[in-house]
Amino acid sequence: MNKIKISFIVFLIICIILPVLFTLKQMGYFYYKPKIEIKNSVEEPGAKTLRVVADYDFAPYSFYDKDGNVTGLNVELVNEIANRLNMKTQFMFADWPSCKKMIQRGEADIILSLEIFSDINGVVKTIATGDDELVVFGKKRINNLASLYDKKVALMANSIIKRIYDFNCEYVEFYTNSEILEAVAEGKVDYGICHGAVARKIVESKQYDVVPSMSVMHSFPAIGVREDKEELRDMINEVLIHLNVEGVTKNLQQKWITNYTYKRSLLEVLMFESRFYTLYTFFFLFAIAVMGITYGLISQKDREFKSNLKIQNELKKKIEILNSVAGVYNTMHVINIRDNTVVEVSASDHVKQYVNKDTDAVEQMRFVMRNTVVAEDVEMALNFTDLATIAQKMKNKDTLLAEFRGTEIGWFCAQFIAVERDEFGNLIEVMFTTQCIDEMKKEKERLLKLSAYDELTRLYNRHSYTAKLDELKQNNNRNATIAVIDINQLKTVNDTYGHAAGDELIRGVASIISKVFGPIGTCYRIGGDEFVVLIENEVSDIKSYEQQMRTLVSQWSGTNSLTMSISCGIASASEIPNFAITKYNELIKLADTRMYEDKTQFYKNNGIDRRGSK
Repeated sequence: MNKIKISFIVFLIICIILPVLFTLKQMGYFYYKPKIEIKNSVEEPGAKTLRVVADYDFAPYSFYDKDGNVTGLNVELVNEIANRLNMKTQFMFADWPSCKKMIQRGEADIILSLEIFSDINGVVKTIATGDDELVVFGKKRINNLASLYDKKVALMANSIIKRIYDFNCEYVEFYTNSEILEAVAEGKVDYGICHGAVARKIVESKQYDVVPSMSVMHSFPAIGVREDKEELRDMINEVLIHLNVEGVTKNLQQKWITNYTYKRSLLEVLMFESRFYTLYTFFFLFAIAVMGITYGLISQKDREFKSNLKIQNELKKKIEILNSVAGVYNTMHVINIRDNTVVEVSASDHVKQYVNKDTDAVEQMRFVMRNTVVAEDVEMALNFTDLATIAQKMKNKDTLLAEFRGTEIGWFCAQFIAVERDEFGNLIEVMFTTQCIDEMKKEKERLLKLSAYDELTRLYNRHSYTAKLDELKQNNNRNATIAVIDINQLKTVNDTYGHAAGDELIRGVASIISKVFGPIGTCYRIGGDEFVVLIENEVSDIKSYEQQMRTLVSQWSGTNSLTMSISCGIASASEIPNFAITKYNELIKLADTRMYEDKTQFYKNNGIDRRGSK
């Protein structure tokens, strides 16, 4: 009992320490101010110079440090890119409107932090270099975007938000995040929409009395390259892909965004993480209650264990057990382990013919198992019913069961039930029962088969996909990769060549997906033309699998439909900062976004009006 008390005290101390550590972490006590570690190391006289222009008011991506040196995530990233391309770097910082003019006038080769969704005339974009959010900042928090109705809302000039969202508010445009936050702090506008990581550093450095609220949308910064330097764009993309695979991009994101940006006051932590503290308080109180109940039960069990139970109560217990299971089982036998004897309570004629009452319990059990169990299961049945080891197997158990196939009744469940133990808990008597479960087994297998697979492709269906996703969340899988695949123009194929051609196309895509991704993941068809691949373990060369799939797609030819085209988006948990079970929806959304970008590019390249085409 003393060990149990000590265990409970240690548990209570841990429960108190955990929220304290969590709070200190959220306040930034375990983080350090990052410094530029990746520097441009190219010194060859003939090396080309990469001219870079960036917004000086865009910490932690690009800004001046206290000594006036350029610094930030994008500075380190470009240094690494230039080193791998054997180029020198020349950084030029200005406000954002000036940056755009400089790249258009040819004064710079690349411009940093250009949104994937934004456009600058004469500039093409690389793949995304990171992931951020556009967040609403204000004097007070809002719970939904409808709160912006009839308010003055500040945002960046020519922001995509103004084009795609109509919040029924008055938009006021500014050229820097600092100007937006200053306008909010001075009451010139009601709210401002800024880049989350950038705005938090500005609020922290300038001590603005504003707080973050809801996320409006995800932001995906990229590198803009002059369109007359598309070869440079391709070279940068190739380096970025390698940096993603090697984890360099992820490490920089962790260093500059996660560790450096999210520092909050105690009040902010308590307000922003109120849900955590509420749930933790309920958990703590629940744990205390469970511990108290458990301690009481253990104490009671301890007293019961030390007291001698009367023989009359033990006999009564045996009778109650026998009465409660009468009529449920095909056979029932009470076996005395110490005396090696067996008493028949009930048995079928099929079993009775193999019972030799002149032998002991061990031999009777072996003979019955050999003659009533199918050959393939005999060895397992003999091991399970070995009375010489049953006491050890049931040392801390009240029941022990297994399933076997019988020669006459099909599947049956064999079960040992503890009936009597001595004062030290050692087994004296058990009840051995068998129960036919053949029909239940067949029905279960039939239902599982119907519920798990897609009839047309024989891939797993949406039901299986949802169940697997829940399993990954419960296991807190942090290495998952999701591939979302969509058949291009399936509706057009169905309308033009008939549903037989469409079905042939669906089966063809399913076959290719299964062939490529089957060895490393699980493939699902979750809709008419929609497929998903769930990969539980981290795959470093996932792009090679995607390329293999695209090659097989381009080579495919059917009887009713001659060609095949797909759109694909792949996302890995490693791309999501602070990935946890609560961010699985973000992972799926990222894969979906990339798939739709791929689909959009397909229709654009082929000059197809996407309306009415899927």
